[in-house]
Amino acid sequence: MFAAAGYSYAWWLRPEVHWAVPSQLDDDSLSPVVPKIMHQTWQTTKVPKKWQAARQSCLDLHPEYEHRLWTDADGLEFIEEHYPWFLPTYLSYPYNIQRVDVLRYFILHKLGGVYIDLDMGCRHNLDFMLLHNFTAPMTHPVGISNDVMAARPGDAYLGHLLPRLAHWNRWLGIKYIQVMFSTGPMFLTVQYSLFPGRRDVGIIPKPTYGKYDFSGDAYFYHLHGSSWHANDASFIFWMDRHKLALVLLGSLLAAGLAGAVCFKCVLQRGYRQLKSEE
Repeated sequence: MFAAAGYSYAWWLRPEVHWAVPSQLDDDSLSPVVPKIMHQTWQTTKVPKKWQAARQSCLDLHPEYEHRLWTDADGLEFIEEHYPWFLPTYLSYPYNIQRVDVLRYFILHKLGGVYIDLDMGCRHNLDFMLLHNFTAPMTHPVGISNDVMAARPGDAYLGHLLPRLAHWNRWLGIKYIQVMFSTGPMFLTVQYSLFPGRRDVGIIPKPTYGKYDFSGDAYFYHLHGSSWHANDASFIFWMDRHKLALVLLGSLLAAGLAGAVCFKCVLQRGYRQLKSEE
């Protein structure tokens, strides 16, 4: 597991990415392979008021799409009916966000379509996401995210990662890290790095994604969601913001510890010499 994650990070230093961009709609050699279904998930059918406008923006820009809002109860029924082999793992997850994460993968694998988080709004029509077998956005600092995705039914990349979910269902101590690596964006990223058919996966560039690039070319806007984050996530983000200082501090501590060990060794050697001279 950790070896695969390390390989993934190393691979992303010089990735060979196949982009998914809006201008590809003008390419006559490409045709839609993803059905016009837009999927979203929430605990119940009552979407929180703070996200209703964002959801409506996507509904308004895609009037020809079928729109599906999946509840937690719908998700359980869906897994029971279509993927019963995964039900023990699905029920074993300690955090509901893990079930929410994996449900979107299974829905897209079975039905195809576009998935988008409720805390994301649409600035433009997303038909360009229908041109690749699987599409996801590039995220920070490396890899791809799972807050907006598109896939054709039976997509090979999803078929690659679904059987691997059970193996990655590990206890990692910290909720944020456990979710990210077991079902979230880091799991998605590692599986993408290991997938031999990456040419069939389209990656939305950061300017189009708009979460970390504010150039004005974004097709989405992002609200403050991440309702599953606990205090450990704030600590992780704080560490990311101060990583250079932490690396320097860690280096100084390591150097100090090494110096203390060496000094202790010198003292012990001197003490042994004195004892031998006596």
